[in-house]
Amino acid sequence: MRNKSKKILRYKNLIILFILYCVFWAVIVVILRLILKPSDRISLTHLIPLNDVLFELAFIFSFILPLSSVIGIFIGGYFIAPLILFLHKKIYGSKMYYGFQKEKYINKVKLLSRSFFPVLMAINLSSIFLTPKIIEFILEADIIAEIDTVSRAPVLTRFLAEAILLTITSGIATLFFSSVWFLKDSGIIFSNKKRLINSDESFILKSIGDWFQTILRSYAGIGAIITYILVINNFITSFIENITVPGNILNIPGLILWLGLPLYLAISLIPALIFNDIIMKKRVLYIRNIGRKLGIEDSVEITFEFKKKRDSVGF
Repeated sequence: MRNKSKKILRYKNLIILFILYCVFWAVIVVILRLILKPSDRISLTHLIPLNDVLFELAFIFSFILPLSSVIGIFIGGYFIAPLILFLHKKIYGSKMYYGFQKEKYINKVKLLSRSFFPVLMAINLSSIFLTPKIIEFILEADIIAEIDTVSRAPVLTRFLAEAILLTITSGIATLFFSSVWFLKDSGIIFSNKKRLINSDESFILKSIGDWFQTILRSYAGIGAIITYILVINNFITSFIENITVPGNILNIPGLILWLGLPLYLAISLIPALIFNDIIMKKRVLYIRNIGRKLGIEDSVEITFEFKKKRDSVGF
């Protein structure tokens, strides 16, 4: 009972932040409804069985995105992580030595550090698939006609379409990065130290999770930077071209909403991060058992020995 109450206290700030996040979207719906006063309700997408664009948007960010991330954690950790461990052992097994570090359990969920790159990857993936045909498929024709044809606000259209795509890409990004978290927390490392005796090769010591994380971060970071540059450039071009169109002003709040996507997605990951932390002991044991089946048996203790540099010999 005492352990449960400690866990609740550990997640207290995260839970409060997530509740405020859900309230934020509810308030946005109310404010926009009062301002716009829509006579007819327009559906955002046929993929969600609701008939109110504002309510659908709030539903996506406060429920579907968090659920997608939790599913991504489960699939990535329990299916993708063992696959990556297996492939690494098969590809590098003859050149590397593997072992288990002593288990260290993290006492605090690091929201920003763990959500940053999954968020970038999710945005980048959704941007890649955001083609005119995809937009026509996922958005209702009425809302496309209202925003793009009448108001000339392509940035707002992009935000709405990307919000729908993020329900999938957010889960995919979390799927890949959760496999990193499972592997890193399991403490499985690899090194070529034993093979380097009497060799000029450089010394390698890494965890399997760090190795895979380096690959994912490189893709997510570069891809997101390119995406943001392109979107801002398109916004400026479109805004200048349609400067005399009254509805063009909607591009500004559209851009603001779009630029806020990293923050929205990071907070939407809170339930997934809490779930990932709650099952930590079980998932560490799960990955370690997989490692043993692949022939990883040794325990490893990492130590560093520093030696003073000797002065060069004089004349």
